[in-house]
Amino acid sequence: MGEKEIEQSNNLEEEVFKTLDNQKRRDILRYIGEKNSVSFTDIMKSTGLPDSPTLSYHLRALSPFTTQEKGKYRLSPIGRDAYGLLLKTTSYDKLVLSRKKKQEVTLGNAVIWISVIAASVYMGADWILYGLITPMLAAVSLSMTYYLFE
Repeated sequence: MGEKEIEQSNNLEEEVFKTLDNQKRRDILRYIGEKNSVSFTDIMKSTGLPDSPTLSYHLRALSPFTTQEKGKYRLSPIGRDAYGLLLKTTSYDKLVLSRKKKQEVTLGNAVIWISVIAASVYMGADWILYGLITPMLAAVSLSMTYYLFE
């Protein structure tokens, strides 16, 4: 690869990341990716941009990622790749949140079961109830909760 090709590659890389750094542009890219073929008006309504010049500005910045045919915007090959990346990052965020919630839900479930066992002991419930059955139910419940988030 020659120096000129490397420079062009670096410029494209900078342009891609600069373009995707803007949340409104990512929203536009997602919308076009979801709908496959959309008009300027459809994009304007869905993104809530204040005026046509603002949307035009963002669409010009997104030109490497989109094509326009018969008044409809579609994703270009690099746009489909960028859209796929956006979907993966969104999925990854949801996975991280789910794992965080798993710990919180499991802890909350454990606290509830400890409270049930303590209340059973305090109230003098039958030893079979608080000595055997309740802890087994707690273990099953905690296991099910933990694996539910896997």
